[in-house]
Amino acid sequence: MTRRLNTRVSVIIATYNRYKDLRECLASLFDLNVKPFEVIVVDSFSVDGTQKLKNCFPIKFVSIKKRNRQSARNLGISIASGDIIAFLDDDVIVHRKWLESIVEPYSDNRVGGVGGRVVPYGTSDKIYLRTRRNEVGKVFNSGLVLGNFDFLPENPIEVDSFIGCNMSFRRELLIQVEGFDENFIGTGYRDDTDLCLRIRKLGYKLLFHPEAMVWHKFKGKQISSEWLYWYVRNHMYFYFKNIFIQSKRSFPSALYHMLFPPRDYALKSGIKLKIEPMLVINVLKGLIDGYKTWKFSTS
Repeated sequence: MTRRLNTRVSVIIATYNRYKDLRECLASLFDLNVKPFEVIVVDSFSVDGTQKLKNCFPIKFVSIKKRNRQSARNLGISIASGDIIAFLDDDVIVHRKWLESIVEPYSDNRVGGVGGRVVPYGTSDKIYLRTRRNEVGKVFNSGLVLGNFDFLPENPIEVDSFIGCNMSFRRELLIQVEGFDENFIGTGYRDDTDLCLRIRKLGYKLLFHPEAMVWHKFKGKQISSEWLYWYVRNHMYFYFKNIFIQSKRSFPSALYHMLFPPRDYALKSGIKLKIEPMLVINVLKGLIDGYKTWKFSTS
């Protein structure tokens, strides 16, 4: 028997050419005992038949020409009518307690956002890969950002940031901060952290709920110098926008932590760097373009 929550939750999923993954994600959502108020899929004109899914599930399906996750999510926000807006990646599977756990902390009016655990697809919901640092969603003044979003605390804990594939916010706060910053392009890296910091600056808490869990199909990859460019470019834009203006002396430390994150934390991500001739050039270009993007946005 399907139960309904008093709080209306809109789920937004941005997608492109992931028909199979998106189908499995939607199936897990609509298999919940407590279902979302609405599910909005924003598709960047996929060519793999993704559009057919609007005939298989009771979703709002919107197509956009632009391949930009931040634009897609902002469009979703503009048409969502729920009190809470949750964001999922198209390649996650939600845990049976996900929706109820996302909603639960919002009974406290001081909570502006709720996120949850992310563990590798095909693993136990109790898995946790330990590192020397147990901070979850922590943003340091040095520019270092630690995720550890597979951590399993006994109770919800307050954090600085969520991971973008499993997070939610009060709709009115998303409207107040004008949604996602579309200056984060390419991989969109750090767009989620930037949004979280802007919500916190309004005076609201962000809570990490261990039972609001999803399985993510990302299993690590060998990254190219092009990916590294976007990583550096977006992280530096994030750093200059959110940290540099408060602590200019942190720049050397920010540069170091970006290029040399804690070793065990980097290994945990499963990402391996592919050495290519353009590697150093793309890193330097990313540094310059990240700075230029910040300067242009403030002019």
